[in-house]
Amino acid sequence: MNLNISFKHIESEELIKTFIQEKSETLKRYFDGRISVAWTLSSEKQNRIAHCHLVGNEMDYFGEGSTNDLKASIGMALDKIEKQLRKHKEIVKDHLHKSRLPTT
Repeated sequence: MNLNISFKHIESEELIKTFIQEKSETLKRYFDGRISVAWTLSSEKQNRIAHCHLVGNEMDYFGEGSTNDLKASIGMALDKIEKQLRKHKEIVKDHLHKSRLPTT
């Protein structure tokens, strides 16, 4: 997994980097091949914003979270991506199931 973390208008912290690395590892279960995950963390007024862009296996997903807590924003962005991945997996699964049904 290729992981890139960037900070805008916010201090870079090792604790946050480690937290993101651990959370991003959960995305591997959705992919067989290599994935690339890019995180951009920023601050606007009281909000801490986390953008996550994931690319892999001909798929491209984006999630964003905005709260007053950076870890909560990261979790929110990750939840949005996982929801998209589960939906895509169900679509593919349904498509494969329907293609295997016998025709009459």
